[in-house]
This record gives sequence, structure tokens and C-alpha cells, in this order.
Amino acid sequence: MANIPLIASGVAGALAVAGVGFALGTANLSQNAMERVEDSGGKPMKLASIEKDMSAQKVAAAEWRAGEAQRAAEDKIQCERDRQNASNQGAVVGGVAGAVIGSQLAGSGAKSEGAVIGGLGGVLAGRQIAKKDHRC
Repeated sequence: MANIPLIASGVAGALAVAGVGFALGTANLSQNAMERVEDSGGKPMKLASIEKDMSAQKVAAAEWRAGEAQRAAEDKIQCERDRQNASNQGAVVGGVAGAVIGSQLAGSGAKSEGAVIGGLGGVLAGRQIAKKDHRC
């Protein structure tokens, strides 16, 4: 009874060695087994030619994905440029409008200060409003 763990470990080791041998044997197909694969016309094909066809498809798919990624990146860059231009235009329009409104609302002796404060507020407001219209 004391030898049961020893026997069990020996059996497990033998099965492991047999499993590795089986896995290696199936991974390394003989030349005849490689030629048994047939194309659509019934002619024998080697697995290497099948692998070459698959790699060409993989390369084409990878190139397509790369092209799509590049177009998406270019679209994102263009969207950011459009957003920045809109933001700048909004800042200018908001600044001018804020300066005019600020100078009109200011007291009689503080027209310049009202224009400056209104212009700064208009720049900030115009910039934020214009950015909202361009989401990337």
C-alpha cells in the first residue's frame, strides 16, 4: 500500500511522455500525409502552399486594416482642425460681441473697463459654444 503513490506517479509520467510523443508525431506529418491534402480540382497540394495562400490573405487583411486605421486617424485629425477653427471663430465673434455689450452696459465712466470685461467673457463663451457644435 505504501507503494501506490510511487506507482501512480510512474504511470502519470509514462502517460505524459506518451502524450508528448503523440503530440510531436502528429505535428510532424510525413511527406505522404502532406501530399494527401487536395485542392478543389482533386490534385494533391502540399500544406506549405496552403499556408502560403493563407499568409497572402492575412497580409491583405492586415493591409486593409492598416488603411482603415490610417483613414480613421486622418478623419480624426481633420475633425480636430475643424473644431479648432470653429473655436477660434467663436472666440473672435464672442469677444467682439462681448466688448460691445460690455461697453453699453457699463456705467458712464467705465466704458473701457466694461468693454474689456465683456470682451473676455465673450471670448470664453464664444469659444465654448463653438466647440459644442464640433464633436470628434
